Amino acid sequence: MHRTQIYLTDQQWKLVGQRATGEGVSQSEVIRRVLDEALGLLDGTERRVAVIDSTAGTSPDSLPWQEWLAEVRGRSAADRLTGLGL
Repeated sequence: MHRTQIYLTDQQWKLVGQRATGEGVSQSEVIRRVLDEALGLLDGTERRVAVIDSTAGTSPDSLPWQEWLAEVRGRSAADRLTGLGL
């Protein structure tokens, strides 16, 4: 990683700060993410994780993701195999 300095407009500074606060990350991390996105450095997985991270907790009535995932997937693979007699 390399250290650099950049000049931001007042509007850019404000929006970077708001996003950093909203996502619970540093302003530097926000700038790196924006650059990664703009430069096409994010593969599909990283982009999906970024979307999930940015929306986590926005629906207070939803199950925690671990419980949701268990519900969506159903029984564990071990339980399914046991049910087959394996």
